[in-house]
Amino acid sequence: MSRPTPVSHRKDNLRKLFQQMLRLMSIVQEGVHHFDSSLPINHNLTSLPTLKFRPSDLAAVKAKSTLSQLHSGLQSFQLHFDWLLYWHNQSALMSDSIKKIANAIRSISILKENQTDSPTQTTVLSLPPITSAWDLHQTAAVVHKRLLVFCNWYIRALSVLISQANK
Repeated sequence: MSRPTPVSHRKDNLRKLFQQMLRLMSIVQEGVHHFDSSLPINHNLTSLPTLKFRPSDLAAVKAKSTLSQLHSGLQSFQLHFDWLLYWHNQSALMSDSIKKIANAIRSISILKENQTDSPTQTTVLSLPPITSAWDLHQTAAVVHKRLLVFCNWYIRALSVLISQANK
């Protein structure tokens, strides 16, 4: 019986991660669909992950740094969605979309931990209180839209890493 080579094992792990990210993006797209993009959105969330990549940066992605940035970004989004879920529960609003997204992010984090055998480092964010239903709506819209951009970038980066693993 032959064992998978480290390269094929890494490629399989990247494919699994890629599939989970596609699933997450699909769930986020469903959530973003409910927000009116014509309304002005104000927010003060400086804690959201920012992406400062250009399309040309995809040609130079490296597995270790890309996966590390993906993991830390997902941890941050997990905290933001848990925070949104808390405020949704406090205001008695329905939050199925937020629960689905939080669960999908959690699944990806668990997959990533199992692939690397490294425990998740606990991160704590100090996020502002939400004072009104409109504030909650605006904040949720911003977090959803930022996660959608994040997913889009990392799906592309994972695709590049998978093609590099095929060589």
